[in-house]
Amino acid sequence: MNLTTKYMTRNDCYTADRKITPKGIMVHSTATPGVMAASWFSRWDKSYKAGEIERQVCVHAFLDAKEICQYLPWDHRGWHCGGSGNNTHISFEICEPAGFSYSGGATMIGYDAAEQEPYFRAAWENAVALCVYLCRQYGLTETDIICHSEGHEQGIASNHKDVMHWFPKHGENMDTFRLAVKKALGSAVSIS
Repeated sequence: MNLTTKYMTRNDCYTADRKITPKGIMVHSTATPGVMAASWFSRWDKSYKAGEIERQVCVHAFLDAKEICQYLPWDHRGWHCGGSGNNTHISFEICEPAGFSYSGGATMIGYDAAEQEPYFRAAWENAVALCVYLCRQYGLTETDIICHSEGHEQGIASNHKDVMHWFPKHGENMDTFRLAVKKALGSAVSIS
């Protein structure tokens, strides 16, 4: 697994320089098919205040099937969930593969789960490994991990469906994800 760090220093979230004591991890997915982790830097390393970008948003990392790109310090307050979870949760986005589109918000059109299984599984493994790394660094457990839609159910995030619009297409959900993290926490996992 491959972790690279390159902070989005032009993003207003970074320049706000607000810190958090991480109490959890919030898992997101991009809903932008085919845009991989490294490509998000040029998309989001811009200032809303300066009129360079249309949204005030920033997550701690993006990951795909090949790499994890950290764009904010882990203890930096992210702008990722539209709620109080920004004050407590480290956030990352799982990049979605190309080959489909969206309709009506979270409806994936033309998504072939069998064809995308290898990509999904590799991205899943990267997400598990990143969660293990963060849990060990901040004294968290798998019970401290939620997705954006669970954050909404808890009243700490806006109303988004990720990742529960995608994971079930591969026979997974946040409970199986947390179980995978728990299992991996019991073994040695390293990020290079």
